[in-house]
Amino acid sequence: MTRGDPSNLQRPAAEKQPTVTSANIRSRRQRLVRRAAFFSVAVIAGALLLTWQWINHDPAPAVLTVATGPAGSDAHTLMRETAEVIERHSETLRLDVVTSRDASQNIALLNAKRIDAAVIRADTPVFTDIRGIAHLYPDLFHLIVRDDVSAYSIHDLDRISVSIPDFDTANFRSFWVVGDHYDLPIGDLDWTAEPFVDGAGRLLRGDVDALFAVRSMRDRQLIRMFEDAQLTGLKLRYIPIRQADAIAVKRPFLAPAAVPMGGLTGALPVPTSRTPTLSVARVLVTRSDVDAAAVRELTRILFEHRMDLTIRFALASAITAPDTTRGLSVPLHEGAEAFFNRDEPSFVQENAEPLALLVMIMTGLISGMLALRSRFVANQKNRADVYNYQLLDIQERAAKAADRAELSTLKDELNAVLHTVVRALDTDEVTDEGFQSFSLLWEAVRETINDRAAAIGSDTDQPVPARKTG
Repeated sequence: MTRGDPSNLQRPAAEKQPTVTSANIRSRRQRLVRRAAFFSVAVIAGALLLTWQWINHDPAPAVLTVATGPAGSDAHTLMRETAEVIERHSETLRLDVVTSRDASQNIALLNAKRIDAAVIRADTPVFTDIRGIAHLYPDLFHLIVRDDVSAYSIHDLDRISVSIPDFDTANFRSFWVVGDHYDLPIGDLDWTAEPFVDGAGRLLRGDVDALFAVRSMRDRQLIRMFEDAQLTGLKLRYIPIRQADAIAVKRPFLAPAAVPMGGLTGALPVPTSRTPTLSVARVLVTRSDVDAAAVRELTRILFEHRMDLTIRFALASAITAPDTTRGLSVPLHEGAEAFFNRDEPSFVQENAEPLALLVMIMTGLISGMLALRSRFVANQKNRADVYNYQLLDIQERAAKAADRAELSTLKDELNAVLHTVVRALDTDEVTDEGFQSFSLLWEAVRETINDRAAAIGSDTDQPVPARKTG
């Protein structure tokens, strides 16, 4: 072969071409693999980062819409102050306080799912999915007359003019609850249904003789009416509802109460003595499907920050947990119940002693079972050791055997040991591991017999014991 031969010049090039191509292919594959790996790592890292951000981000606070009643009412004022306290003390809840006409409209809005919670009277008809949160405060029945009017009992109402709450309101119906109990002649009563502000103004001007209202003791409009009366020198007084206990028997949602002496004014006390009357609770309710965590947080603020609320609005001091074991009330919402039961012992705490005894018994049983198992395994191992010692004895005797007859006897003993171990394996007297070690030793002993037989001119063959299956 010469340097000038064209075939010799082309062959190296032909041989080199596949090598370069393979290297390029491998290089491209490696780059693709690196890119794919880098892309996969980037995707996984991005997913982990997004997951971490999602877990640790601050969720937007839940918003509960609460209907209260007319603007300026006690319920509206209390819930508005509650909303401000919640904004200061909670990161997970906000209240949207809206006004409404009365408790009946609040229930209608709840049932239509246009609001999440509402303040209602305890005697407001509700549906089955309404749940309670808290009792807020009591509204008292106020029957107030001008001091110059000759009316001192409920029976005198048929001789005077009375301003009563608006038509189709719970307060309007409350007046007729009292009238029905005292059997007042409805046709002979001179009454006018109108808003409280209008009735208070007409009472101060002398256009009506008396005014009936259902309001709290700290109602601002009620207090303002007495303040205006003092400024004008007008004296007002209360007519007692002396049969309040009897009315409460017939109307379980109502409760007997009393207006304390000087509850409205102190200089010239009104009333002049403790005056019996009726009360009806204002309660905060919600629907059963409203988020339990949000309701629990609302309940927590109402009770854990009641001092802050009371400083802002004195009626907040009357907030109490509903007593579901007494009287008539709607069931508690699970969120409110979770807050009220926060200090109650759990099932484990309540049953600590019997559970501890049960754990001790179970521990003893398990310990006993483990001890029995350990003893059983030890017995299995001891039996396997006995069979192995028998094999070693046969091996020693085989190594010293001088004739075929002795080797034949040793083979019979070897087979007998094998049969015994197989039966022991079937009855779980020997473990699989023990049989494995026995099998290896048995094979070594068989080879020893065969080697010894060959050495003295005897050929012996014995099948290897098969490991039991199943």
